[in-house]
Amino acid sequence: MSIADPPSAAVRPAPVPDRAVAGTAVLPRPRTRPGTPRPSRAAHLIEGSLLVVAGLAAALAVALRFVGPKALWLDETLTVNIARLPLPKLFEALRHDGSPPAYYLLLHFWLRLFGSGTQTVRVLAGLLSLATLPAAWALGRAVGGRRVALALVIVLACNPFALRYGTENRMYSLVMLLATLAALTLIRCLQRPTVIRLFLFGLVCGFLLLTHYWALFLVAGLGAVLALVALRGPVRTPARMALAALCGGCLLFLPWAPSFYFQATNTGTPWADAASPMMLVKALGEFAGWETAGGMALFVLYLAAFVLLTAGLVLVAVRAARPLASLIGWRGPVPGSRWAGPAAAVAVGTMLIAVAGGMLAGAAFAYRYASVVLPLVALLVALGVTAVRGTRFGPVASAALLVAIAVLGTSVGAREILGQRTQAPVVAAQIVAAARPGDVVAFCPDQLGPAVSRLLPDRLYTEVTFPRWDDPERINWVDYAQINGAANVGVFARQVLNLAGSHQIWLVWESGYRTLGYSCQELRDTLEVSRPAYSEPVHSQPRKYYEHESLVRFAPA
Repeated sequence: MSIADPPSAAVRPAPVPDRAVAGTAVLPRPRTRPGTPRPSRAAHLIEGSLLVVAGLAAALAVALRFVGPKALWLDETLTVNIARLPLPKLFEALRHDGSPPAYYLLLHFWLRLFGSGTQTVRVLAGLLSLATLPAAWALGRAVGGRRVALALVIVLACNPFALRYGTENRMYSLVMLLATLAALTLIRCLQRPTVIRLFLFGLVCGFLLLTHYWALFLVAGLGAVLALVALRGPVRTPARMALAALCGGCLLFLPWAPSFYFQATNTGTPWADAASPMMLVKALGEFAGWETAGGMALFVLYLAAFVLLTAGLVLVAVRAARPLASLIGWRGPVPGSRWAGPAAAVAVGTMLIAVAGGMLAGAAFAYRYASVVLPLVALLVALGVTAVRGTRFGPVASAALLVAIAVLGTSVGAREILGQRTQAPVVAAQIVAAARPGDVVAFCPDQLGPAVSRLLPDRLYTEVTFPRWDDPERINWVDYAQINGAANVGVFARQVLNLAGSHQIWLVWESGYRTLGYSCQELRDTLEVSRPAYSEPVHSQPRKYYEHESLVRFAPA
């Protein structure tokens, strides 16, 4: 070989693919099978155009995360009112609220920096939701490469549930971010366990436990799957190390354990539905926003993606099904197929543990609690979308499915975001316009107090809540059902009348709240007997507002 000759490829060592675990070979990513027709230039052009549309829908969904209703509703207002307390009082308030502290601490310092305006506090949730997307890209890359990563980012960006809670001042955007990071760090640990990766996995799981209590079910699901994988198989050693890291991360929860015990034995969710097996279907439906026609269509598309993913896995893995695969033109393995089973096992296992635990403990269920498994559900949808590329319909069908999911998800999410969640601004505006200093504003139930009180002038009126006569800024959930059941409407009405004297009484009320029966209607009727001169400037509008209420003005006797 002369000096002018280039180095021979024959003497250059071939690149060695990374190994997920020492001693375990990793096969190179399969390419198109010999003889398989390549997509035409027109197909590439159509696919590219469809992906641009999906990308535009995702960009719009990102922008929508920083657009929200004009007022905070009950849960958001409670979160602000607790987070702005000094730290010792913050922890004590949380004991009576029923939540762990992580998001409240983050919001506490956010409020000190930027204030407590409605849009200001919601920006934090938007940023956390936005941060989930690069984490989702890394997760998709780790699972199945760039195509899975792109599909996962678009599915998660345009998901109506993620959109809703990306514009709400609650902990759920942080839950989804941490759940995504937990999945990412776990996969990295199983691929190549290092001290840093194991430490990060344990740390993320610990923070999850301190963010929402349903993370207990997710951690249990992760632990169960890791325990099974640790028994045998090519990644049993990394699985054991990851299980140890998970247990270590749980130690972060120990300082909060006494407060958790107090909350578990004294507070609850008397306003929510009881846990039941229907939680599995309902959670997926709520992820898609199935209350609307568009949301139901999105729900069907999610189910279709799961079916396509399952079909792809079966047709490739089961030898007897290969003639069928050839018949329908299935052209190769599903990208990320090795992770699809574990992701589904953790997601379904988490929900089953939650169902069993809720039914045994008599705990309630609100669909937003399932946010701990949304990233895994989105990953399975993304794998299903990518699996379509392996059929004879190829890239165009895959891109079309992704566009449909993106456009439907963004439109359903936008409808939720642009609607008003509370009637509190209408009620507060009427009170401010006609009330005078010294007037009494009574809230029945107390759950109507925080959102309206936030919009009233400080200390201008006397504000009281039924049944505890508490400050309307916060709700004391300790023994809530028992206190409501034992409340005396007549005694409360006399106290309000005595307090008002010659001033007006403004009653903000609504019927139908659990554990209260007809108490608020009885309170309204009792006040009407003593003060027959009344007007109703605001009527409840349940079809327009998620949190709705009526306002009655009682003139002085």
